[in-house]
Amino acid sequence: MTENVHTHGAAQAAPVNSGMPNRYDILFLILLACVMATVSWVGVLAYKEGYKNEVTKQNGEAWMKWMKANSEARTQAGFSVENCAASETERKRWGDCFKELTEKVAPLNNLTNPFLNVPVHFVAKCDPKDRSTIGAIFLEKLVANPPGSAIPVTASQLVDTDPIDTKLSIRLTVCDKGGYANKVDEFDF
Repeated sequence: MTENVHTHGAAQAAPVNSGMPNRYDILFLILLACVMATVSWVGVLAYKEGYKNEVTKQNGEAWMKWMKANSEARTQAGFSVENCAASETERKRWGDCFKELTEKVAPLNNLTNPFLNVPVHFVAKCDPKDRSTIGAIFLEKLVANPPGSAIPVTASQLVDTDPIDTKLSIRLTVCDKGGYANKVDEFDF
């Protein structure tokens, strides 16, 4: 019975395993190292893109913070940004206020679009099909509808000719890498 179990003859020695990796072990380790390097590289790229999205949101938050902080101050006499001051005697327009904010008011005049490395620009809407909207900001004015209406507010783009003599309800949104809208906040200005 034992002659069927031991097929090696007396002259033939059993193969000895030295414990050293063979060529398949080495190929596997090389493949594993390549996969680890690729996963690390993809992680770094994802972090960089996520950081750009975060900087875009911080740009929107900088605008929101400035507008919220100066909402009350602009109704007072002697407001430092003249074109944004509320006035009962003179008609102020958003276009003039926006121009002064982007030219003279820090930090708003120093913000850059992290995706395109250009100054932040404003758009009519975030559009995934339009690659020029990535990293942009858009502002909407919110107008309250009559009580009992099915839709409480109507949103429309804040355009250059819109009057800013009185308080405005505004929605600030930023466009992410895909061109999709990310709402930052709604506030009064």
